[in-house]
Amino acid sequence: MKNVSVTGQARMHQQAYAPLCVFVGALLALLAPARGAAQITWTNDNNPVLSQGAGWESRWVHFVSVIDQDSQYVMWYSGGDNTSGVNASVGRATSTDGKLWTKDTLNPVMGHDSSAWDGKAAWVPKVLKIGDAYTMWFTGANSSDVWQIGRATSSDGRVWVQDTTNPVIRVGAPGQWDAGLVHTSSVLFDGTTYRMWYTGMSQGYGIGSAGIGLATSADGIHWVKDSLDNPVLAAGPPGAWDQRGVGECSVVYNSAIQQYLMFYVGNELDYLLDHTTGIGYAWSADGIHWTKSSGNPVLGNNLPGSWTTRATSPFVFLRGSTFHMWYSGAGNGVEGVGYATSPSVSTAVAEYGNATAARDFRLQQNYPNPFNPTTTIRYNVGVVAPSRAEGPASSNVRLVVYDLLGREVKVLVDQREEAGTHEVTWDARGYASGVYLCRMNAGAYSASQKMILAK
Repeated sequence: MKNVSVTGQARMHQQAYAPLCVFVGALLALLAPARGAAQITWTNDNNPVLSQGAGWESRWVHFVSVIDQDSQYVMWYSGGDNTSGVNASVGRATSTDGKLWTKDTLNPVMGHDSSAWDGKAAWVPKVLKIGDAYTMWFTGANSSDVWQIGRATSSDGRVWVQDTTNPVIRVGAPGQWDAGLVHTSSVLFDGTTYRMWYTGMSQGYGIGSAGIGLATSADGIHWVKDSLDNPVLAAGPPGAWDQRGVGECSVVYNSAIQQYLMFYVGNELDYLLDHTTGIGYAWSADGIHWTKSSGNPVLGNNLPGSWTTRATSPFVFLRGSTFHMWYSGAGNGVEGVGYATSPSVSTAVAEYGNATAARDFRLQQNYPNPFNPTTTIRYNVGVVAPSRAEGPASSNVRLVVYDLLGREVKVLVDQREEAGTHEVTWDARGYASGVYLCRMNAGAYSASQKMILAK
């Protein structure tokens, strides 16, 4: 068995990654029928596949990241010798089958240092291997229990050097949804842009509701949070299984169906408490607008034959027709890592529904891109609803350019348009070089496209 890892995801994105604004957009989320319950069914292995050891990891091991390298799997995981998170560090292990793991003799391969931002702990690693270089994004905690995100690099995956600019993603301003803490969840790279879905809390660990935000970066160091939509996934309504918050997600991109797939923790308020969590599933065409499965949680607690009293912190990748998940779990005195598999997305057509009508609305990639000083934006206006027998109709369309701070730069279209293909040209003379977002809203449809002005 050879699985796709985070590195495999990076290769997949380089080869088959669709443009940021895959045309189905938010309308697909509204049209898709809620048939998720039967689509994602996980089978647990002989768990746990990784357990506590001596010394630095004697209390727990959790929060993993796995890559597929040289006919073996390489895992980076967090370990600690207490439940408070003090001295939490990062270890490394290898496996030929994803189930039987050998821990590195150098462990822990990265620990916290005496600097103020991560003086208490360094944990929750997410690793990409691009070319011959390894990059890790991880969570650091200071003595005040403020969590922020740092970056480290390595030539061999065993000896890590932290960036001097750390933390690279900081907590939000007072009053923001992520003002209390931010920590790593999932990172993808498409050959041009890094995307991180991260967990944020408004007041601090265990206080307030958690959500999942999106940040992007051209170099993995300088990140821009999505100021228009964050958090892109929020807690469910009262009575929902995830009403107390969401977080700790793992995102994969399935090029066959042009969808991002997210596996996330529900009730991410205090994931050290038994019986409070579970793993849910959501999908998105653009990584921003998500639809939760009605069958959530897809991996819960205390399942028949399961070793876990809680299931949290999933790491998932997709290989062929199978999902592979490593997740944090606890049971019978063991705080370790479990492994489960699930059949994939021949069933996804039923999960996502019939999107024929949705495809009639589309914001296409601008061309040229990058551009200087003009670029053309083409978009489709389609039927108002799939049930209309009389066919195409007009729709109100608003097409606006924003900068990365979320400020409105230029209104390109704001009128009623007939069904069909339309285009508009943006003349960016007088605007500064940089990245801009073009957003289209037409009825229930909403989508964004990244545009690069390079003078």
